[in-house]
Amino acid sequence: ELGDTYTVNYQIGYDIDSRTGERADQQTTPEEYLEYHEEEAKEVEYSVCALVTVPYSISFRYTSLGYSMVLPVEKLKEDSGTDVIPKFYMFDTPDSQAEASAEQYLQKLTAGDTSTLMYESKASIRREFTRFKNMFLICGGALCAIIGLVGILNFFNAIMTGILSRKREFAVLQSVGMTKRQLKLMLIYEGLFYAVGSIIASLILSVVLSPMLGNMMSAMFWFVTYHFTIMPVILIIPVFLLLGWLIPAVLYHAGKRQSIVENLREL
Repeated sequence: ELGDTYTVNYQIGYDIDSRTGERADQQTTPEEYLEYHEEEAKEVEYSVCALVTVPYSISFRYTSLGYSMVLPVEKLKEDSGTDVIPKFYMFDTPDSQAEASAEQYLQKLTAGDTSTLMYESKASIRREFTRFKNMFLICGGALCAIIGLVGILNFFNAIMTGILSRKREFAVLQSVGMTKRQLKLMLIYEGLFYAVGSIIASLILSVVLSPMLGNMMSAMFWFVTYHFTIMPVILIIPVFLLLGWLIPAVLYHAGKRQSIVENLREL
């Protein structure tokens, strides 16, 4: 909380040359003369002046055990008593030409398997986001196509099963005066009733489940912002109504070859 005080222990360790007692550097050889030396820990107290949220674009891409705090570089050097080694460097480009030039330079700088450097830029983030988006489009599109095909087949099967199981009923209705046109319209109305029921169920499920799934995606991925839309369901309504009319009509024409007497004889 604001005003809390925390004590940070700065432990400085380095190698010395056992022959001279001096601090070793990269030219000190052989390694058998290197001895690790630790200075006495230095305790520094800090007071919490503000609580901040660091944007992802200027944050580290990894986490570590320790303190998460923001300090001026000079203050950190003074308190720790050692040089500050930058692990993260950020810079901006004023225009698209400078951005392209910086991108080419960074690609050459980090090329090769032996390079220990890595970078992120607008271009690399765009490429990653495009691959991420395409993955959802391909997987989501394939899943929707499969579910849609299964739904159409189930609808076709339900209508066909209803017609086959009610052939005797239809024959009785025709024998007491129902015309073929009236029977066909009845089947079409039933198909449209199923289609309208599916549309209403889709609207309800979209309104109820879509915000839940959208908020879950927003929590999982920092770059996702959820916007509710009912447009996909609205666009699919004509397709549902067409299928609700077309499938019963086609099945009726396919099954009207038998006469009323033949249908009445069937158990």
